[in-house]
Amino acid sequence: MTTPAPNPRRTRHASAVLGLLICLPLGASRGGFEPVIPSSASVGAARPIQGTPGAVGGPLVRVGIALDRKNVKLWSPGGLRLEDALTGQPAGEVAPGASLVARADGSTLRFDGDLSESPVGVPSVRVHPARGNEPVYVSGRPYRGSAELRVAGGGRVSAINVLPLEDYLLGVVPLEIGPRGADEMAAVEAQAVAARTYAVAQLGGQLEMGFDLFGTVDDQAYGGMAAERDESTKAVRRTVGKVLLYDGRPIRAYYHSTCGGRTAAIEEVMDRPSAPYLRSVSDRAPDGTDFCSASPRHRWTVTWSRAELDSVSRTGLAAHFGVTPREIGRVESLEVVARTPSGRVRDLSFHGNGLALVLSRLDIRRALPHNGQILNSTDFSVNERGDGLVVLEGHGYGHGAGMCQWGAIGRARAGQDFVEILETYYPGAVLVNAYEGEDG
Repeated sequence: MTTPAPNPRRTRHASAVLGLLICLPLGASRGGFEPVIPSSASVGAARPIQGTPGAVGGPLVRVGIALDRKNVKLWSPGGLRLEDALTGQPAGEVAPGASLVARADGSTLRFDGDLSESPVGVPSVRVHPARGNEPVYVSGRPYRGSAELRVAGGGRVSAINVLPLEDYLLGVVPLEIGPRGADEMAAVEAQAVAARTYAVAQLGGQLEMGFDLFGTVDDQAYGGMAAERDESTKAVRRTVGKVLLYDGRPIRAYYHSTCGGRTAAIEEVMDRPSAPYLRSVSDRAPDGTDFCSASPRHRWTVTWSRAELDSVSRTGLAAHFGVTPREIGRVESLEVVARTPSGRVRDLSFHGNGLALVLSRLDIRRALPHNGQILNSTDFSVNERGDGLVVLEGHGYGHGAGMCQWGAIGRARAGQDFVEILETYYPGAVLVNAYEGEDG
């Protein structure tokens, strides 16, 4: 189906928002499908949009894509052009098709390759494709924009992709919401707005490391040009410049895979202050089903024997909390001590020989890994059966706060547009045009 055009009364033009940009010089040191769950542990309070303005496509963003490596290899079909990242002065060229390998030599960079000249004594270098419309390949993966190489310490080097925000989103949205059909495009558009809002709230978020966002689920999954897909590119372009604000600031646009029927208020599942736009909302459809019911993890069951529960607990507690197997002993029972208003487990008690421990929120999921990953969610019940088995029966996948991605897909299938979807999951947030696209 064709996604309805957004209601102009619900989408405000706010070009003045771009006036909140705090400009930094380019060289400034800045210190089956299951939708990916971005970890939001590093996200602070929402703040005005910051960053270096790009010519088109919003502010420039810096994404950490190859961090703390022994070396980083770069090339571009038409060759490379280097400049000192601090001064902007030319620092050499690489012939078309030839590669460049960067290593750390103390506090400066060293390069191997057929350079016209080799920069000496520089801690960071910006690498551009010689033909501006071509990608720069970093460790074999193509990226838009340019790459910045920086000494990471300890004899390591890091590569940072520098590109306009809108181009960054092209490599994020398909990984976060997956390939979708024509009747699900409103969900992809909602994902584009949420990912854009998350990114602008994170600008300047990793100053000490020299970039804004991790290119992994520590922030948002980002795959560069190799991840781009036509349908998600169209969704990004159709929502260009649109972000969600509350009290004039970009919101903390958390999202997750599957809520299981009701989202969680942010303070229920994370050590974060409450926010009016991150309160618990129902995902129930008019027919009595949940909009996210198509998710493969809408309902789930995990069954462990006592021995398996011991092993799982030892693995999770040792990995995340430094508790030794000897300190843990046997886990004799699990007890739900308290639940949140949305029904999720707030506190879970581990009882056993040598063990007396109560965990909360994300720590519960970390302490009970399943199939090599943290537990699906904290929305579960515990059934200790007489045959010695411990059964968890649960709902959903992810932390549960903000937009439910499978719920958004279900709402799109039901005919809701992306504005309606965003209004549901971020109540009270205002959708604005922070800047225009090339045609704006």
